[in-house]
Amino acid sequence: MKEIRFVHMADLHLDSPFLGLKQLPDAVFRQLKDSTFVSFAKAVDVAMEEIVDFVIIAGDIYDEEDQSIKAQARFYREMERLKRSGIPVYMIHGNHDYVAKYQDRLQLPDNVTVFDTELECHTFLSAQGYKVNLYGFSYGERHIREAVYTRYKREGEADFHIGLLHGSEKTGNPVQDVYAPFRVSDMKQMDYWALGHIHMRQVLAEDPMIYFPGNIQGRHRKETGEKGVTLVSLCETGAELTFVDTAPIIWEEKTLEIQTEMDFSGLFQLLMQAVKEATRLNKAVLLSLVVKSEVALSSDVKQRMDSGEWLDMLQELWMDEPNFVWVMRVTYEVAKLDTDWLATSGLLDEWELAKADLKQESAFYQATESLVANGATNRFLEDLGETDRERLVEESASLLENMLEQLKGDIK
Repeated sequence: MKEIRFVHMADLHLDSPFLGLKQLPDAVFRQLKDSTFVSFAKAVDVAMEEIVDFVIIAGDIYDEEDQSIKAQARFYREMERLKRSGIPVYMIHGNHDYVAKYQDRLQLPDNVTVFDTELECHTFLSAQGYKVNLYGFSYGERHIREAVYTRYKREGEADFHIGLLHGSEKTGNPVQDVYAPFRVSDMKQMDYWALGHIHMRQVLAEDPMIYFPGNIQGRHRKETGEKGVTLVSLCETGAELTFVDTAPIIWEEKTLEIQTEMDFSGLFQLLMQAVKEATRLNKAVLLSLVVKSEVALSSDVKQRMDSGEWLDMLQELWMDEPNFVWVMRVTYEVAKLDTDWLATSGLLDEWELAKADLKQESAFYQATESLVANGATNRFLEDLGETDRERLVEESASLLENMLEQLKGDIK
């Protein structure tokens, strides 16, 4: 059976500035700043150890179009390692590292094929004689509104046809559809779609395989869990995916449920246990803790949490080791809103209707349009799918419910 094997990665964001995190201890911030490079080096290790046919990088190699010399040099070094192992690389640039005409770039080793800003096809021939046609384009500007994927066509005879695309699913909203939008139902022309742009691993379809590998290193608390690259085995019957964790630092959020009254000492033990359980072997953790209680915490415990004393205490425990746990935040939530008083006030039905309405795509984007349309902020925003929108609405509603719970005496 004909088969090829390759590593699919995307969204390296090398030299990411990790905005808003400079208040971390110097040792923690240094490791975080270097984490994209460490993860990328491990990704190259995977390709070499598995002796893959080639590597695909589906956009956003760098975090900005104005790439630092450091980032380019580190990328060059890893490409040289792959060259010495006889492994070619096929890569495209995305919206973060789009190809600016004025910019100088390091000339990469000759094992690296960078797709032009116009859609093109390159051919790979394996040691076994299997021919692979790879199709793709690099961004020439930050936004690509055209549905370029419709112009991907099989060319000539090949054993496999692979499309490289940095983009997002079409939403129907022109404010959102600015990253080479596509429709999954129309993507039958390739044997495999190597996607980039969305920072969460997602299989959009299996026949053909349409896949986001996610980014290689979480960059903020919403990008939780393991990050890395995907080893792909593509044969005539389909694709088999194997995720490989390469990120040296992970973001994690843990919810601590409290069903009964808890005093100062009890909460202390609960928080300490959560930090202990978060410890990973050979991996650092940036931890967010949410204390969710069905009963009100004592005023003293709650006051100390609001003042940041609990967080300060947990951060004092940090030790400068490779497998450290740094607690980023400790927050408190009421586990369940007391709906009896809300119903009595006549607001319950309106509250539920408002949440349901805001989860609808059109209402959500209407509510956030000013933020998304703002050129100073939209470059930092990720595209949101249906699940992400619902999660964001529920999280926002939870915050409001906590506020309402504190204010219910006044409302009564």
